[in-house]
Amino acid sequence: MKISFMGTGGSIPVSNPKRVKFGGNTTCVRFESECLPKGSALVIDAGSGFKPLAGTLIKEKVTDLHIIFTHWHHDHTQGFLLAGTTYYEAVKNTVWGPVEHGYGGRKVFETLMQSPFFPIDFKHRQVASHISFRDLGNTSSEVLVVHPTGGMKCFSASDLQRAETNGKMLTFRNDKFAVQECLVIRMMKTYHPESTICYRFEERPTGKVFVFLTDHENTSALPASLRTHLKEADLLVMDCQYKLKTYREKTAGYGHATADYCVEVALAVGAKKLGLTHHDPDSTDDDIEAIVQEGVEHLIRRITGGTEGIMSPGQDFVSALHDYQVIEL
Repeated sequence: MKISFMGTGGSIPVSNPKRVKFGGNTTCVRFESECLPKGSALVIDAGSGFKPLAGTLIKEKVTDLHIIFTHWHHDHTQGFLLAGTTYYEAVKNTVWGPVEHGYGGRKVFETLMQSPFFPIDFKHRQVASHISFRDLGNTSSEVLVVHPTGGMKCFSASDLQRAETNGKMLTFRNDKFAVQECLVIRMMKTYHPESTICYRFEERPTGKVFVFLTDHENTSALPASLRTHLKEADLLVMDCQYKLKTYREKTAGYGHATADYCVEVALAVGAKKLGLTHHDPDSTDDDIEAIVQEGVEHLIRRITGGTEGIMSPGQDFVSALHDYQVIEL
């Protein structure tokens, strides 16, 4: 399992001489696994980080691209409009995402890609001919499953449970494959304050788990369902846009989180590592480092009970992600 973070910023892309280490692209993550079919690629969100990634995918001769969206805010879609893969007909695009206020993926991009908002209409043959859409209408009862031969398919959660319980096979097209050969992607809607899909990637052949929880507001308690969804992730990536002081004085209710909350969640679910993402566009490298330090200090207090002289976990457990960072699990 390899995860490439092409964009780790939130709200809007930035170019700032004081923001060099972490970069200024908005959200885009490439997920790679031996469970993916050859010639395919799987991407989470298409913020401005998707533009450079698309060029790489074309060079790699990817022909089957799946993009799964957490939600439809501009900072998670803007890269799609200018990406080479959107206009290169040799690449089949499948867009997966939620339906919010009557807007699924097709309606979102038909709206964004039309005059006077954009110079190329989505309905132009060069675009519409090779892009298809799959609405994720009921994420609590659906799972995405990927097999290196069978491809990617949406199953009901009950179908997956029956296959796991009875040792049966899952049917892809005309073939059947064992669940343990697959990548299982579970979904859960979280609070933004509308909703965002949190994706849990379970690589069954290796047992590795990656969870991507972006655009999620601090909550006073952790629901049992979310606790289960995040449980024992090898890497848990969470939105952590604000310093605690900023959140308390100004940005509570904006739909984003703080480091102390992220650490509390990671500890509660037994995550092995915590990565912080969706950095505020006004944050400098120093600001982001300060947010990480808030998380580290909260972690130390939680583990040591504030007692000095006890060994602390340091930053090995919690860190801020940066553009173009690659993590292998």
